[in-house]
Amino acid sequence: MERKLVESEMVLLDFLMDHGGFSTRTRARTAIKAGLVTVDGTAVRIPSTTVAAGVTITWTSLSKAVKPKDFDLGGASGSSQKDPKSIPSPYDIVFEDDLLIGYVKPAGMVFASPKPQVKTSYTRMREWMAKARPECQDVHFVNRIEKESSGICLIAKDLQLRKHLQDHWEGMESGMYVVVDGHLPPDDVITAFEPSDSPKKRGPLREFPYRTMRATSTHTLLKFRMKFDDVPVLMSGLRRHSCMVVGKGKEAPDPMGRSGLHLYALEIKGLDGEVKELKSRVPNEFLQLMKGGKGPKAIPGKSEHKKTRSPQEGTRPVR
Repeated sequence: MERKLVESEMVLLDFLMDHGGFSTRTRARTAIKAGLVTVDGTAVRIPSTTVAAGVTITWTSLSKAVKPKDFDLGGASGSSQKDPKSIPSPYDIVFEDDLLIGYVKPAGMVFASPKPQVKTSYTRMREWMAKARPECQDVHFVNRIEKESSGICLIAKDLQLRKHLQDHWEGMESGMYVVVDGHLPPDDVITAFEPSDSPKKRGPLREFPYRTMRATSTHTLLKFRMKFDDVPVLMSGLRRHSCMVVGKGKEAPDPMGRSGLHLYALEIKGLDGEVKELKSRVPNEFLQLMKGGKGPKAIPGKSEHKKTRSPQEGTRPVR
């Protein structure tokens, strides 16, 4: 434990960064919110608190907050004293730092519900955090993903961060894997009009560039830079190519028992402007459905090249 007299009025977080030996503002902020910092003997949990000259600040670094045991005899008593960090998460965690957790919600699981009796991925994560991350007392979900789809969900360990992420969500980059029933030209662009308030006018034209990952005789796996909010517009563009998102809508084929949508990537900007990149793998259901598929090949009549090629001549160059 360390202590120091404040010589001039300043913000508590700035004081710790100047004198506390913390490597980042995130670590200093986390220590404050964990109750590891006191001002004249009283714990202060708000990093933006202004401290006056003459007060004494005492703090404990995060690395010293949990002291190791002197010995461990093992056996029954030892096995019951599990390190909280070793408790397995109910879902795959793709990112974690002092203020944020990113995990993959599986398809078929409700993300969150106002009904306490409904078991959701968020409640399961909160139950796990209560055991594995007991220091996290102020947690909030950030984004939602529909039940029939999967993808990265975020849990903020701080209300301020949650508000920041939600306020700036539209400007954050994200990527989706999309499985469609049908075929498209490889590595191309889907165009579609957004809905319009007037039945006589079209909305703005949207473009959705994509990469073709894999194709079978029936389905195609595509990669887009887009959000779930863009899916309805994308689906209207796919219909013009006689394609449908698998498992999305009453008329769409449903060979996987789930939708063909997965939010695989998020690029977010934190409170201090730092950029975090989160990525997940292709869902196993997608891999099984596309098993045996080949790389993308141009479809006769849909290639932009004037030269007519046979299926054996390979693919168009990626643009």
